[in-house]
Amino acid sequence: MSKRKVKNKIYALIIVVTLFVSVNNLSQAEEKSTVAGMMLADNAGRISTKQELDDEGLSDIKSRYSAEEVEIGNEPGSKRVKRNRKNAARQAAKGKGKTNNVFEADRETRDDLKVGSIEFFNLKELSPDYLLSKITVKSGDKYTNKDLSDIYLELKRTGYVADANVYPKIRGNTVNITVEVSEVENAAALMQRKQMQEEMKKETDFTISSVDIEGLQARSKDKEKYLKSLPIKPGDIFIPQKAVDGGQKIFDTGYFSSVEPKTDRKADNTISIVYEVKENPVVQNITFEGNTLYKDAELEKALGIKRGEILNGNLLNPDENGILKLYNKNGYTVARIESINVSNEGNIKIGLSEGVVDSVEFEKASTRKDNERQSERRSVLRTKPYIFERVQKIKPGQIFQTKNIKETVEELYRTGMFTSIEPVLEGKEDDPNARVVKLLVEERPTTTINGSISYGTSVGLVGELKLSDSNFLGRGQDAAITLSASNKGDKTFDISWFDPWLRGTERVQLGGTAYWNVSVDDNADPDEVEKVKKIGTRWTIGKGLNSDLYVRMAARYDHYEELFSNKKVNDKYNLFAIGPSLIYDTRNNQYSPTKGIYSTLSYERGELINDPRSYDQFEADLRAYHKTFFGDKNVMAYRVAWGSTGSGTPEALRFSIGGAESVRGYDYGAFDGYDKFHATIENRTQLNDIIGIVVFADAGRAWKQNGRDPSYTRDNSHFGHNIGTTAGVGIRLNTPIGPLRFDFGWPVGNKMDDDGMKFYFNMGQSF
Repeated sequence: MSKRKVKNKIYALIIVVTLFVSVNNLSQAEEKSTVAGMMLADNAGRISTKQELDDEGLSDIKSRYSAEEVEIGNEPGSKRVKRNRKNAARQAAKGKGKTNNVFEADRETRDDLKVGSIEFFNLKELSPDYLLSKITVKSGDKYTNKDLSDIYLELKRTGYVADANVYPKIRGNTVNITVEVSEVENAAALMQRKQMQEEMKKETDFTISSVDIEGLQARSKDKEKYLKSLPIKPGDIFIPQKAVDGGQKIFDTGYFSSVEPKTDRKADNTISIVYEVKENPVVQNITFEGNTLYKDAELEKALGIKRGEILNGNLLNPDENGILKLYNKNGYTVARIESINVSNEGNIKIGLSEGVVDSVEFEKASTRKDNERQSERRSVLRTKPYIFERVQKIKPGQIFQTKNIKETVEELYRTGMFTSIEPVLEGKEDDPNARVVKLLVEERPTTTINGSISYGTSVGLVGELKLSDSNFLGRGQDAAITLSASNKGDKTFDISWFDPWLRGTERVQLGGTAYWNVSVDDNADPDEVEKVKKIGTRWTIGKGLNSDLYVRMAARYDHYEELFSNKKVNDKYNLFAIGPSLIYDTRNNQYSPTKGIYSTLSYERGELINDPRSYDQFEADLRAYHKTFFGDKNVMAYRVAWGSTGSGTPEALRFSIGGAESVRGYDYGAFDGYDKFHATIENRTQLNDIIGIVVFADAGRAWKQNGRDPSYTRDNSHFGHNIGTTAGVGIRLNTPIGPLRFDFGWPVGNKMDDDGMKFYFNMGQSF
């Protein structure tokens, strides 16, 4: 038996008791009932402060003048009164007035007006007498400007009036008030219910002589505990509601299918109360339907109901059910109990719905403005469907699990192609167990045309034009063309393409680039290389072992020309190099990460064609990111890089340290050598969607410059000498053409450059 049925039975019994008691003093009971109803309604709609009164909305008061009010136009000052009324009406029409009560607008108020009749119209279930009893304005009272608002608010406070239109009609010095009432649905029933509730809370003339519980069997040992918990005791004044509450108290223990209070009136004005209870059956068997994730034994253990013991119905409560807690704990958050059946013999049958994914849909989040027509192009995603499908962790036919949604969203964010992803879960009318998963996505603008002009002391004035797309043709590919030139003679042309996941493969990667480059060192000594020309191509193939770990093999073929400052060719050679690399990447976003790790370990074997020279080159790069206690708006970023190459490495292929990508505060290539090391720490603070501030510290150098000019003071054989250390600040701007980076760096500590601050302008984060 349900709790609702039990309550209904108890209420029915107590009503009988209340009526029985009321027979002894009918007139008094009627009077009290009326007063109680009035008090209940008053309290229900009570407004205790001026602010609450204002919030109630005096502007909702609907009032007007009747034709009879023309009489007032003959009164002194009527022109000003009419003007004030027009102004008040105009303000109300604009939504500026506190009320549309025209009397409020009169600066000259008549003090000889009295309230005449008060009539109600459109009443269906409510009586005029009841409504009159609920308003403080009475016939014969002195009329004030506030009376109309008082009537309106007091009627609303009853809880039985949905709306009211209040019309004043003036005849001489009498104001007759007409009120058109719109009642709430079932107003009479609501009133009766409230009055009954109030009546049940009243003290009676009876004293409780005894309280007992009958029908206990298996739970007989707990009788005294139940009696002590009751809100009524022998010797108390009988209050019907407390008797109901006592029955509910016993029922809430969960061990009873019904609790019925019975009363027995004595001649000495005492009442004895007996709660007749029916215990739940002893559990014989428990079966489940619809479960696929967990076995029956696991669900029975989670439920907590033991066979051979009396049933505690509270354990079947959906809000406290151990079965749902088990599902929710493991992320199956849409699982629910469809049915629970308990037989008189103690057999329990529970039907489950685990929530099977019917379909997964990716849709473009609506960016339509009000009254704007959504074009088909704007409503269709640019990204191809297979890009979504290959990273989604939740599949049709699976049981819905929260972690699968979370992982899918994370993988999509990691591509860097989306700015917002919102999962939405919908049901199906024809299948209550089915769920439709929709992901509403906003795509990041990936196609950019960037033009920039920057200046550096070593490279001079540099102009660059770059056309790039990180989601080329909606296929998740990177493609770019770059042109750059400086006033010192540096030139670059580069065209590249890379697919991080070839369609129809298991994370196979492929990419290629072709390039032509001229670099100039205008500070080179006569016996040093001033210009290096390079033209070549590089191809990469890789395989993702999982979503975080990749292996790649790269090969390149380059043609080099190294020229002295006297324009003579110092070295000319063709290079073929090949080598593997290992990449580990757990960043949550490859363009602007806030957490995760990125690391690479690579090796390259280079052979100069028709030349005895060769080299072996090793490089390692480790980057880490994490949020601070300020959250997403503040991120710490760290980087450590190391490299070593053989003595047979041509000068153009040796390491260079200094500049915007390594040690800011020194020129590009300030340190050269066969070995390198540099480290960076940054604190990145995003002030808003556009502007960010960075504080950084860099340290590093390259060393082992065998064969260089002895006057080169940074040419030491060990890392510990002449380490470049810098500090600085930077600005990050998110623009329609992409993220811009402005950095200012100063040498600190062991200064090896007297030029002071260096300025750098680039695209994107430093790492």
